[in-house]
Amino acid sequence: MARLSASYTNTVKFNVALKNIPDEMIVLNDSSNTLNFTMTTDGFEWMKYYIKTPSVEIDFKNEVKKADSLYVWSLSRGYAGINGQFNKDIVVKTINPDTLLFKVDINAVKTIPVIPNLNISYSPGYNVLNAIVAVPDSIKIIGPESLLSKINSIETKVLNRNAVNKPFSTQLALKLETLDSQINVKTKTVSINIKAEKFTEGTLSLPINIINVPNNVKVNYFPKTINLSYYTSLESYNTIDINDFEVVCDFKEHNSKSSYLTPKLIKSPKAIKTFRLHEQKIEYIISE
Repeated sequence: MARLSASYTNTVKFNVALKNIPDEMIVLNDSSNTLNFTMTTDGFEWMKYYIKTPSVEIDFKNEVKKADSLYVWSLSRGYAGINGQFNKDIVVKTINPDTLLFKVDINAVKTIPVIPNLNISYSPGYNVLNAIVAVPDSIKIIGPESLLSKINSIETKVLNRNAVNKPFSTQLALKLETLDSQINVKTKTVSINIKAEKFTEGTLSLPINIINVPNNVKVNYFPKTINLSYYTSLESYNTIDINDFEVVCDFKEHNSKSSYLTPKLIKSPKAIKTFRLHEQKIEYIISE
């Protein structure tokens, strides 16, 4: 026990483990990247170094710098990060070598959208108000530019649900098997949130405006109002206001061979899922 309590100075080899490597970089394996530490500590501390080869971390992003075609770690730049990994009972006297060289390949990085693959049916009177998106809605893929240029999106595995009538969330795996083996993807799954809720229908009578009428032209048209049916969630129903809608007919689209204009809804609240205009033709007469 007395011997273990005594202090000893020895040299031990540490393997180097890299952290914070940028996504687009691949550090080629090089077993020669080790560091020899000459340290003074007691026998209790030395025991753990003899059980297995220890390792020390190097922060690639902050401690390694590019020099020509190689990336270089130097003791002068990285000493604080190295020394901070040892407890106060260990005195690091020397570290050799004072420089490590890393060979790096550079890959391309591309962000692509995630497409949820959903096969969902709802109970009568239930639906979702907004489009269902994945969380995250996009992922990074890493690999050769020649392969990444051919990929514009990635789908999830299919989600099958029937007669949905309440909200739920789930995790879906991405279809990674559709990607080339040379492509690296860190995100493997995404979340899908289905906010199913009770829906109802409403009807409004809206004024029709004729736009883009020349100053020297007068247009009389009929009808002056139009009925619109809309589909919204029960929760949003009382928030729907007639002033949130606008229906127009564009005079620029008139045709001398036709006596009607087509009404279009150009403004509507986000709280409606679908709508239907009851009239598709607005009759008009031009008077110069």
